[in-house]
Amino acid sequence: MGKAVALTGTVIATPGQVPFPPAQSGAWVAMPVQETMDNKLKVGGKAVISEAECVFMFTGTDSSSGVPVPVSGQEKVKLSAKSTTLQKKVLVDGDMQQSSYGNRLRVITLSKLTTS
Repeated sequence: MGKAVALTGTVIATPGQVPFPPAQSGAWVAMPVQETMDNKLKVGGKAVISEAECVFMFTGTDSSSGVPVPVSGQEKVKLSAKSTTLQKKVLVDGDMQQSSYGNRLRVITLSKLTTS
């Protein structure tokens, strides 16, 4: 059975839990997901997505020396489509990319257009 294709707004960014070195504590925050749309393929007026990326920002502290020191960092997570039976590279339901810090992009969609 085919998988539903990703439409605009169906890629979910989830911040990870692993601190950015050398921090021992802190939090990741996801910036807005940037989507690359297929210019020709649409479902219900929404564009089908072929790629998505998100910048995750980290703010925390390193207390290893006994004095808390601010730590900040960032990373970009990119989710790229693979070829499907649609003869196009599009993201589909369940596609996911996760970094070593646990920052994740995942497609969650129930669109009516599916691969076969």
